[in-house]
Amino acid sequence: MRKKTSIKIQAKLYATLAKYAGASIMYEPIEVEVPAGATLIDLYDRLGIPRDEVKTSFVNSVMQPPEYTLSEGDTVGIFPPVGGG
Repeated sequence: MRKKTSIKIQAKLYATLAKYAGASIMYEPIEVEVPAGATLIDLYDRLGIPRDEVKTSFVNSVMQPPEYTLSEGDTVGIFPPVGGG
């Protein structure tokens, strides 16, 4: 049996990060193909999101650290720091 070399995940980019999705509608999921064994950091890099613009990421509704390894079919929500006053 052949080992997978890439996986597909769904990513949702919120607030100011939506611009990196290339989508005109915020919160719309995009399908992203990443290498098997990719982490959240690899996903940020693949999408061109500077790491200092990411505050929190959830994988399948559970908060995960940037080093978390993604799996086929995961749904990822990526959030920027909250601003305002």
